Amino acid sequence: MSQQLHQAMTTILAMPYYKNEQHKSGGADFGHERAVGEHIEAAGFVEVARSTYPKLTKGLLKKWAEGRGDADLRKVTAGMPEGTFICQPAGSQGFPDILVKDWGDRFVAVECKSGKGGECPMWNDNTPKPQTIYVLSSGVQNATTVFMGQDVITPRQQELMDELEKRLTEIVKEYKVLVDAEDTLNRGWIQKARKQHFQGGGAEKTNYFTHKERAICEQRALDYSRN
Repeated sequence: MSQQLHQAMTTILAMPYYKNEQHKSGGADFGHERAVGEHIEAAGFVEVARSTYPKLTKGLLKKWAEGRGDADLRKVTAGMPEGTFICQPAGSQGFPDILVKDWGDRFVAVECKSGKGGECPMWNDNTPKPQTIYVLSSGVQNATTVFMGQDVITPRQQELMDELEKRLTEIVKEYKVLVDAEDTLNRGWIQKARKQHFQGGGAEKTNYFTHKERAICEQRALDYSRN
């Protein structure tokens, strides 16, 4: 049991809005992630440099978050002390934003979502990972909420979306052959199915701050943080 991680999540839940501001150069100031990391550090955790574990990759961490790669994660982080964390372990565009090695030899993923006018996370080509703690910061609410991935998407929904992605990939390949056969002008046209995930159906479903399950989801995330 980790009282320290529970303490960190309790103070994170009370945070106002933090944004991740894009600079003109294309770089990013990860203000929200940094603020979350500071709360984790204040609770007694020590930050470890990402370069200490260079074999951490996007693929490995995704596999672990989906429940299939705990042994691989432990192998590449051998020697990582309990009570430590890594910011952006798989790079600035990789999952998760923060990897915590909790007391009790448990790894916990923390993913930070932030939007100035949004009250629902932007998922893009990803979907929520079941045992990941998500921290959502909203500018319009000037508030933060937390939730577990498993509380906002069911295993069957994920299974069906995976099936759809597989079928779309097969259809794209099938039609590429047909289009190539008609390329009499020798221009090499290619069409792809872009994977994107959204939540819709109105505020009753998509507003994480007014959703009827908000308090329950927050409590489950807090309970998970001290298991």
